[in-house]
Amino acid sequence: MRRLVLILLILPGALGCSQMNVEVDSEHQKPHEKIFPEDMKGRSADYERPKVIEMPPVEYPAEATDLDVSGIVMIKMLIGMDGKVLEASIQQGVHPLVDQAALETARGGRYAPANEFGAATEGSLTVPFRFPPSEVADQ
Repeated sequence: MRRLVLILLILPGALGCSQMNVEVDSEHQKPHEKIFPEDMKGRSADYERPKVIEMPPVEYPAEATDLDVSGIVMIKMLIGMDGKVLEASIQQGVHPLVDQAALETARGGRYAPANEFGAATEGSLTVPFRFPPSEVADQ
């Protein structure tokens, strides 16, 4: 019975994914975590979310400038135990041009995996990208 209980405690951490919202400050290209209570739902107190280590600058496509496209694109990613992006999808889009730019930028980032009970595990996070980036908007 003890072994069964232990498996039930570890298995949800190994299979489940939590969401972390990270806002990328396009002026400084530094991610800022936004923590929401629902992110930890069903997780142990030992769970640590995946973290953004480095995010490349997002590029604002020239065609998007001509169309005056603006808004926030939300990219949801599943980060593997090795810190690599396993899946990335557009959770909330603005326009195909900037949606694709945000998706490519998110895939090019470096991430630390989620951690639970001292072991790396898969975890999800959501990264918002603002268009146009502030350095473009200020010109």
